[in-house]
Amino acid sequence: MRPVFGGIAIFRNLLGLAHGEAHGQVSLIDLDERRVVSRILVQAEGDAFTDAGGVAFDASCSVYVADTRNDVVRRYTAFGREVARYGQRVERGPGTVERDRLGVLDRPRAVAVHGGVLWVASGERKLVRGVQRFDLASGTPLGFVRSFGEVDRRFGAPRGLAIDASGVLVADTLHGVIQRFTLDGRYVGSVPLAVDADDAPRPVAVLRLDDGDLLVADAGDRGGLVRVSLAGVRRALPPWPPGTFVEPTALARDAAGRIYVLDRHGERVQRLGPDLSYDGVVVDLFELLGRFPE
Repeated sequence: MRPVFGGIAIFRNLLGLAHGEAHGQVSLIDLDERRVVSRILVQAEGDAFTDAGGVAFDASCSVYVADTRNDVVRRYTAFGREVARYGQRVERGPGTVERDRLGVLDRPRAVAVHGGVLWVASGERKLVRGVQRFDLASGTPLGFVRSFGEVDRRFGAPRGLAIDASGVLVADTLHGVIQRFTLDGRYVGSVPLAVDADDAPRPVAVLRLDDGDLLVADAGDRGGLVRVSLAGVRRALPPWPPGTFVEPTALARDAAGRIYVLDRHGERVQRLGPDLSYDGVVVDLFELLGRFPE
């Protein structure tokens, strides 16, 4: 499976688009004017390499970025000043015990914020503590959720998180399912994505639709966008033109119910209406960055 970096999030009329090469960046894009209004450079000590994985906003427009390479989540103001970090780093070496502890983020990939709590999904391999929670104000670890509701089950390198008033959705990538939790972390159930025994889905992003179905970005063998009920029944999607979405990797939704899809290796954002009708390209990253004011 191709490594997944980058992410998108929506705050009012702002689209946060995480991307990067040697250093992670987050571009804040005014959706009304289709222009970049701010850029956040993810920096580490000694100018070390950084990544920008998942991205999220809180109610005050602070920006949370999963720095996958450095095993932390960084919090920024909308103007790019780093104000907090979440997660304890450990030295990398043989063995796995040190990297599967409360408060330690082993290659964080996805972040989400709800009700004063930061949720983080981590791991390039299977971890018991693959989904953890932190207090936004203090950075204190609040605990982890139990994969499939069992004490020692491991998450399969989860790449996606989505939180709303109905609960928490985890794209459990290597297990090929969406795990469901309450807002306080209690396991509810899982949504299978495999069509048959030969299918190997790899969900990397998920969100809930108005009717309760889920929209999933699948990086598995069949790939693409999938609509599925909570019982795992596949639903029909609108007849988009062939090749509309190329390897979708992240999903976001605005207050009007429109859905944003990050695809083409994190270079493009396209939009769907609340009914999943196609609405066009919203962002072409290279075009926008080429017009960014110095």
